[in-house]
Amino acid sequence: MNLVVNFLIILFIYNFNATAGYGRDWWKYTTLYEIYIRSFKDSDGDGLGDIQGIKSKLDHFVDLGIETLYITPFFKSPMYDAGYDITNFTDVDPDYGTIEDLDELLDEMNKRGLKLLMDFVINHSSDQHPWFEKSIDRVEPYTDFYVWANPKGYNKNGTPMPPNNWLSVFGGSAWKWIPKRKQFYLHQFGEKQPDFNLRNSVLKAELKNCLKFWFDKSVAGARLDAAKHFIEDIKLRDEPLRDSSSQSMKTVLAYHDLNHIYTTNLWETYEFIHELRDFIDQTYSFVNEEKILIVESYSDMKHLMMYFGKKDYNIVHFPFNYDFVMWKTFPSPRIMDRDIKKWLRNIPKHGVANWQTDNHDSPRIGSRYSVEFMDVMIITMLTLPGVACIYYGQEIGMVNHKVRLDQVQDRTADVAVTLLTRDLERLPMQWDDSLNGGFTSKAVPWLPVNPDYWRVNVKAQKNQPNSRYNLFKILSKLRRTKTLKYGNFKSYLISAWVYAFSRSLPDEPSIITILNLGTETESFHLHHNIPNLPPFVKVLAASLNAGYKPG
Repeated sequence: MNLVVNFLIILFIYNFNATAGYGRDWWKYTTLYEIYIRSFKDSDGDGLGDIQGIKSKLDHFVDLGIETLYITPFFKSPMYDAGYDITNFTDVDPDYGTIEDLDELLDEMNKRGLKLLMDFVINHSSDQHPWFEKSIDRVEPYTDFYVWANPKGYNKNGTPMPPNNWLSVFGGSAWKWIPKRKQFYLHQFGEKQPDFNLRNSVLKAELKNCLKFWFDKSVAGARLDAAKHFIEDIKLRDEPLRDSSSQSMKTVLAYHDLNHIYTTNLWETYEFIHELRDFIDQTYSFVNEEKILIVESYSDMKHLMMYFGKKDYNIVHFPFNYDFVMWKTFPSPRIMDRDIKKWLRNIPKHGVANWQTDNHDSPRIGSRYSVEFMDVMIITMLTLPGVACIYYGQEIGMVNHKVRLDQVQDRTADVAVTLLTRDLERLPMQWDDSLNGGFTSKAVPWLPVNPDYWRVNVKAQKNQPNSRYNLFKILSKLRRTKTLKYGNFKSYLISAWVYAFSRSLPDEPSIITILNLGTETESFHLHHNIPNLPPFVKVLAASLNAGYKPG
């Protein structure tokens, strides 16, 4: 069979039957859909997405074949960092609704067989959290809920000096002086986000109770934000330079100038998360579907794999895989094959892989490369082994768009250079071609809607048979087959720019994914490149410009 690949195509051998139901290990095969709550759907006309807005769109996920929703923080917050600065871990912020709204959302999700993961931020709180205010005043048991330290000394003007050279991810020193307490507090992120002291047993008990509060409401799991930063060196030692040959300590300005051996990836972090996992496993051992923990950690492979723990020492169910998110150059088949196999070879037997290209902190892949390349990555993620992690709008091909300086909302951004703001990947969801893409009835939403919403929207693509939305639906159905849930993986480097991989399982139809990662049309003989194929294969899904139709 001579095969012309224009961009990408998926080929399936024989027919298939979808299997339903997951049981206790549901999380191993799920499609996880990230909702950036502020941008998903506004229900009350204030220009902000909210819980009732999500509830109004639950049938969207049923139609797409999505099983699990991961929602960014909805807790009470002053919104210094878009909700990643929390003042109450067991209440909903009024911007998003009420506890009753969340209960209604969970009830409606349960009716539809949908699961909810929450974004649990326990590296730090807001500086307006009552715990922090009491910690400043040394009110027990809150005195040591946060990381406090004495000054290293005082300069000639009598100004206290930070205890060491640690830097904030957002820039500048990671320490802030509080005259009332006469100590510095640590903030590895913004100065309004003081770091918890996760060695404190009373604090740990409080955080466990916060998790239990939500899990008792049928929340299915939690993503632990900024996990690698959880625990720091108890001796507060200075961190070494990343490149001592070209710098001196006096010129250290940026976070990446230091080698963060004392503020990230400490073994005590893994022990603390294991403690959380143990608490959850024991508390919810009776439930039919396991409660899960996921971590966000931009770490190297060695430290990421440590999050899996061991079979008799569980830590998390999986750490997020950011390899596709972190690509800096256009990926060739060799790069893609390397990054896929790196995960599949390194994960322990009790672990599971996961894949994502976009999230709320990273430019969308259609903006990093090309609109057409989104099809490649959606098909790749939905046919690889393990969990597929989708960012809202990927099902219709949403891309970044520039915002004006007066529209920037990301307070951590360099507003003089809007390309550095995370607002660009957080623009409102595009539902239809009405005002603001159907996101809100307010004339000016919190962030501007991408002006391509008149043609790139859910309503339009639902009615187009050859659309990204309908391609996504086909792939979602295929993910429920036994072959894609349990099948073995084998890859093929067809040419410099054509890549293929197969999923196979005894007594089940095999599935082959073929991807053209280049810009030119290529022709090759399928049977010469992939052995043991039957004479005829069936096309079940293809990208928009592949030139093939199912059948």
